[in-house]
Amino acid sequence: MAHYATASMPSNLPTVPLEAGLGPENPPCPACGEPLFPWVGLPVGTLVAHRCEACGLGVLSLSGKTSDALADFDRSRQAQGDYAYLNRASLQATITGGAWSGLGTDRAYRFTPDSVQRLVSDRDQIVTSRRWMPGAGIASMWQSGINMFTFGHNLALGRWGKATKIPARKGWQRTLDAFITVVLALPSLLFALPIELIGGALGRGGSYRVELNVL
Repeated sequence: MAHYATASMPSNLPTVPLEAGLGPENPPCPACGEPLFPWVGLPVGTLVAHRCEACGLGVLSLSGKTSDALADFDRSRQAQGDYAYLNRASLQATITGGAWSGLGTDRAYRFTPDSVQRLVSDRDQIVTSRRWMPGAGIASMWQSGINMFTFGHNLALGRWGKATKIPARKGWQRTLDAFITVVLALPSLLFALPIELIGGALGRGGSYRVELNVL
């Protein structure tokens, strides 16, 4: 089914199918095949950044192969056999943009519920259950709120091994970031709680666990 880019367009202008944007600068999404567009507003140093307007998949990689995206998703498998991932289509990711704590990992892809369903269907699997993880979502929203005011990112979650720490380049910046993290710890939590609760209620929580049918 074709997807159309119609947002903010006057009604008298013709719609343009997203497929028309496919090309060297906009390779196909590994999940749904629609063109990937530049993902703006990311931290300095992100050399490759694209996102899909159709399924929401974020790509921070030179490769856009479906097999690579599936391999990256499989790294999310938990001991119980299900999969956990941060949601790029979450309310917190939309609000915080380049400060979203989910960007601070060594992973090449940032998944959404839609992109996960499309990806696993490529190997004849389906998502049998999806559960919002409020604790993990509140934690990532809390860190994202702090990230909006610091030079580096994920200082707290990175210290606890829950995200990849991205320290600031200069010593004075790192010192200031440590101070800001302490000062904003409680205010950011008070901000994170309602945002993540609203996101979860809207189906746009920050973190999910999914179970797949067995191959």
